[in-house]
Amino acid sequence: MKLGNLKNTEASFQIIHGANELEVHGITDNFLLSPNHFVFIKNKKFLLEWMEKNGGTQSTGLVIEKKFYDLMDVESKSNVQHNTLFLALVDDVNLAMSHLSKVFYYEKFKSPNDIVDGRQMGSAAVDSSAWIAQGVFIGENVVIAANAKIHSGVVLMSGVEIGEDSEIFSNTVVYRNVKIGKFVRIHANCSIGADGFGYNFSKGEHLKVWHMGSVIIHDHVEIGANSCVDGGTFSPTIIGAGSKIDNLVQIGHNCRFGRGVIICGQAGVAGSCTFGDYVVLGGKAAVGNGVSVGKGAQIAGNAGVISDVGEGEVVGGFPARDIKEWMKGVAYVRKHSLNKQT
Repeated sequence: MKLGNLKNTEASFQIIHGANELEVHGITDNFLLSPNHFVFIKNKKFLLEWMEKNGGTQSTGLVIEKKFYDLMDVESKSNVQHNTLFLALVDDVNLAMSHLSKVFYYEKFKSPNDIVDGRQMGSAAVDSSAWIAQGVFIGENVVIAANAKIHSGVVLMSGVEIGEDSEIFSNTVVYRNVKIGKFVRIHANCSIGADGFGYNFSKGEHLKVWHMGSVIIHDHVEIGANSCVDGGTFSPTIIGAGSKIDNLVQIGHNCRFGRGVIICGQAGVAGSCTFGDYVVLGGKAAVGNGVSVGKGAQIAGNAGVISDVGEGEVVGGFPARDIKEWMKGVAYVRKHSLNKQT
């Protein structure tokens, strides 16, 4: 898509640096900078992250909120322009994200065919040793490796890849471009790669942020029945190798889990959370948006985590805090409430 054409979708789009005829391939983020894509920047935190990851390559563009750009000093503005493929300003990054993501979503997914089975069209690559039950739909360009097992009612949308010896049980839906590693087990009725819960409110309407980041599930992961792993917004949600997710779990968009993470039943993880290796999340625990949980941390069941948890910490309660402190508080309240009753 031509850079100049983006003005037709977002009225406030103002090009500061870059030619109208420049080809823009899509939207990305600081987690996965892709050439000829652009990143939304709303504040200093995101700008510093981008500068660290970009390394002066001039391969990605920036769309910056105008009021933040106006506060930048002359030197910072010059550095940004020098290190970007292009630079544009918008009045409101959140609204621009809703408007522009829709355009690139339909551009990206205008051609995949999820109507006729890829085996009939000759585009699916299914290893001869794979075990495919009746009633499975396999989309365009799906790849299924040796000894994989796909049970009845499973839907594999276009671009999905299933690694060796993995097994997907009945009625699970795997959305477009999801990558699943080796020896993965996904139990019945799961949803992998559905859009995250992302909306921006404007003039009485919730405007959708269109998701195209998909999901990457590494080797030896197991996901329990009726669980959901949402696709990333512009880069993938990632489930690290050896992680185990129980039944009825919600994993939000843009989450990134390390190795060996344990998520117990009915837990919920909001979008953009980062879990280090071997984190344990107890049953019915909830983790708020954008929280980072350090390696080996443990979160008690029913806890509500709204701020970062350090490496090796054990927390509980709401708002979650050191488990011993929380238990002392519970004991104190119980003791004094019982004394009042007598």
